[in-house]
Amino acid sequence: MKVCVIDDDPLMLSHLETMLTSLGHTVATAPDVDTGLSCMETQGSDAVVVDILMPERDGLTFIMEARKVRSDVRIVAITGGGRLGAGPVLRMASGLGAHATLIKPFSSNELEMALGLTA
Repeated sequence: MKVCVIDDDPLMLSHLETMLTSLGHTVATAPDVDTGLSCMETQGSDAVVVDILMPERDGLTFIMEARKVRSDVRIVAITGGGRLGAGPVLRMASGLGAHATLIKPFSSNELEMALGLTA
């Protein structure tokens, strides 16, 4: 599976890339929403893992824009919660079209399940 990972934290981006690569996926990374949208389109991504809380444009914006151009791509929204806690932002992400949501930290098994590859 081709997966694009979007996160503004370089350590998290690297960790997710390593995690997904070890699970056998082809991974492209992006540090922001604009790069992520380009990544999704040019790489022909099957799935996107996107952090919700990012500066400039957030993951909710990504989900709205991604749904306009690629209704078929699977989106997994992730967050550590921030000031509001994880619940409200993940509910918003689901409402906007994310297939699955995860609260950081999560295991590779949880990520694999969110990608829809295991039962």
